[in-house]
Amino acid sequence: MPTTSVENIIREFLLQLPSARKVRNLKPGDSLFHRGLLDSQAVINTVAFCEETFGIEIRDEEVVPENFESVRALSRLIKRAQSR
Repeated sequence: MPTTSVENIIREFLLQLPSARKVRNLKPGDSLFHRGLLDSQAVINTVAFCEETFGIEIRDEEVVPENFESVRALSRLIKRAQSR
């Protein structure tokens, strides 16, 4: 799956979160934490969404802020998990 498709799927999911009400424009490199999109519960929901949607496993040690910092970082995490 092309990176842009993965990023678009992630972006659409994130914009459906309750915390996204005030977010109008989300770029691939925008900080999801600084934009207020992700908190600890939203990270758990995002992990579950990614695992189910992309048929991958995100390991516990991969659930670190750097991998959830942006849509682009999440896309890279998914690509790594798909290549295992």
